[in-house]
Amino acid sequence: MNKEGVSLLTASTDNADQSHNQEDLESLRLKRGHVLTELLETERIYVNEMSSILLGYCDRIKSEELAHLTPPSLQGKEDILFGNLHELFTFHNQIFLKDLENCISTTELVALCFVQRRDTFYHLYSFYCQNIPRSERLRETLVDTHFFFQDCQKRLGHKLPLAAYLLKPVQRITKYQLLLKDLLRFSDSGNCTKELQKALDCMLIVLKCVNDSMHQVAITGFPADIAEQGELLMQDSFQVWSESKKDIRLRIKPQQRHIFLYQKSMLFCKLTSKPGHNKSTYQFKHHVKMSLIGLTETVRSDTKRFEIWTQGRQEVHILQAPTQNVKKQWVAEIKRVLLNQLEELKGEKIKQYSLNHQGLRQTTSWDTTNTILDTPNRALRSDASSETNKRNSNSSSIDFEPTTSSNSVNDLSNKDQLENCGWSSDCSNSEDELSLTEENNSPGSKFIALADYTAMGHSEVSLREGDTIELLKVGCAGWWYVRVLDSCAEGWAPGAYTQSINRKSSQ
Repeated sequence: MNKEGVSLLTASTDNADQSHNQEDLESLRLKRGHVLTELLETERIYVNEMSSILLGYCDRIKSEELAHLTPPSLQGKEDILFGNLHELFTFHNQIFLKDLENCISTTELVALCFVQRRDTFYHLYSFYCQNIPRSERLRETLVDTHFFFQDCQKRLGHKLPLAAYLLKPVQRITKYQLLLKDLLRFSDSGNCTKELQKALDCMLIVLKCVNDSMHQVAITGFPADIAEQGELLMQDSFQVWSESKKDIRLRIKPQQRHIFLYQKSMLFCKLTSKPGHNKSTYQFKHHVKMSLIGLTETVRSDTKRFEIWTQGRQEVHILQAPTQNVKKQWVAEIKRVLLNQLEELKGEKIKQYSLNHQGLRQTTSWDTTNTILDTPNRALRSDASSETNKRNSNSSSIDFEPTTSSNSVNDLSNKDQLENCGWSSDCSNSEDELSLTEENNSPGSKFIALADYTAMGHSEVSLREGDTIELLKVGCAGWWYVRVLDSCAEGWAPGAYTQSINRKSSQ
């Protein structure tokens, strides 16, 4: 083949490759467009659903003209029943929906909408989700509201009762990160990908914070005000070995504890659940002020263990994390809190405290590697002896001076975390607006799904409108453990999304 033929063949190949690339880019653009359309359309539906609930239920309860029709047990309880749903509606209707409508043609700008509104998402949805248990408990105790809620549902033309609509915000905040993942998957440019990743990271942080706040609501028996402990930074379960010079009994054996890390303190709780109930609680056992603790990053070369302790090792707590990654995250966060406390005392504050108080030297730990002794109420010292410096040459240690005052004091990153929100498990039946007590809701009964429901964790099961399901177990607050007969999938789902086959056939 001559040079001209080779040149033509090469040009033909290049044109074919370019054509395929253009087709691929066009395919990605179309897929991205479908996701953006879904995002905008479902946002409008979400806003309309919230509006209908506020008008059809909340406003009727608050109406003085309709007071004679409102059950006495509901009057004045709308804030508990609906939480901050009105604030959610206002934000989405007046701000976020308009943001999306103005930016929907440009993916990077859509991503920016999520980044800019991250804090608002967190504060609004944390409050709403923390109120869910209160709303559920209220509905469980209402015995005279069935016909009122049924009448509201009928007037609105809703297939689903109120309980199902009160779950919509939880589903929505979970849906955003799924849509952002799809947009990221169909992205074709570096800048677009970068902005979408930022948006996804923001919403995953929001989900984690909301999830953490849901666990916090379940803490019982804490003698002080949890709100005064500062921002909740992390929460997880650990094996804990505790020592105390005041209580020798703490040395005996490890205990499973769920630990909440706040800016001001660390709470040790015991996970408890009553037989037949699906709502776990965290029974408060002990707490340590962050202003009084020291940190040892590695204990006896165990990659999952770290240690916190108080001055003079009056208390020592060895924590074994479930994974190395969890341990690294906790150590990093604790160090960040401790170092932030140091920053608050720099300059004149340190001088003032150092004049009034005598310094403390760091005590030795079981493992001196990577040890930090810290408190926001101690001043930084640098007078450690050369012998101590040599002994602790591989450690990062900080000595401080104590004061007499105390200093005032973010992922539902994946579905594994979402399933622990406390909305599904075993419990006795509740009596609310669903008229479940009037139906045959014993195990083995058959039901039809009235609408789609997307599972929010491995313990839940997704439903599609028209699915036939079998009730296996009744939980509380309207949660059922069911089997989807077509797929044989099993899990928890809200009973509010279902209707008895017998009732359906009789209509």
